[in-house]
Amino acid sequence: TMVRTRQWVSKDFNAPNKEDVFSFMDYAILDNGVNLIDTAEQYPIPSDGKTAKEGDCEVVIGEWMKARGLQKGEGRKKVVIASKITGGRNVTPKNIKKDCAGSLQRLGTDYLDVYQLHWPARYSPQSNWGKSLAYNID
Repeated sequence: TMVRTRQWVSKDFNAPNKEDVFSFMDYAILDNGVNLIDTAEQYPIPSDGKTAKEGDCEVVIGEWMKARGLQKGEGRKKVVIASKITGGRNVTPKNIKKDCAGSLQRLGTDYLDVYQLHWPARYSPQSNWGKSLAYNID
């Protein structure tokens, strides 16, 4: 079971605010054994760049983890964090490293359990998706 975060703290008219999100995660993760948090660098959706900025979901998750002692050490092992890099032309060796580092900073942790490619190429045939990843990122 997982917690999805796409609209948290967004500009959506019924989006949960930070206090609601903390309550959701307390209930799901601390009280009921859910451990997978699914997020992305571009969440929340929708965002306006002012009161709801891309990356705000990760910031709120990081603040919750810090407040609950789950950012580092044994506490960190209690949650599985899956985040995503924004796909398309953004996916380059340099941006993979930069965007992953940005997610880690916003979350306030030193590792992600799963790092995924989000919407690899929205407007191209699926058969072409793998070609954009054919490079050495060392």
